[in-house]
Amino acid sequence: MGYSSFSNSGYFEGDPEIIWAAFADPSISNDYAEHKTTFVPGTGFVLAAGSAWDEQHGEECEFDVVSWTITKHVPGSVMEFRGKQRGIRPRVRLGMEPDGSGYRLTESILMSPAIAGKIGASVLSWLLLATGVLAKFGDDKGQSFDLLREYLDVHPNATLSKALGEG
Repeated sequence: MGYSSFSNSGYFEGDPEIIWAAFADPSISNDYAEHKTTFVPGTGFVLAAGSAWDEQHGEECEFDVVSWTITKHVPGSVMEFRGKQRGIRPRVRLGMEPDGSGYRLTESILMSPAIAGKIGASVLSWLLLATGVLAKFGDDKGQSFDLLREYLDVHPNATLSKALGEG
């Protein structure tokens, strides 16, 4: 069985700490995501390798819960994390690098089959993965970067305060 992946990027100007916080911190990125979920931090959650959180979905996703674990974090540069969800193991890499007078943000997602959840849901997920349909529907073609840009325009100070635990 194969796997599916996709990658999107966007260009941003501004304070790199604020941009990184809004892009990488799941407690913040949920504020602007189109598909709303509830962020449930693991004990002592921080942006560091080994930290974990759950992402609770609503009724439209049958109240699915995706568990995420950070595998690598270099502040302001890269964060990698992996998840477990209904027969799929998503691996995400977020990157930020200087680009001219701003920063290039890149999000890459690799999905592979996994044994997790109910077997019926897993089989359906595996079929969607094998046919490439899962990646097709998962790839927002960079829309998340448009939503991030709108969020930063409205909430730049709140973003940094929240990331620093002040808000």
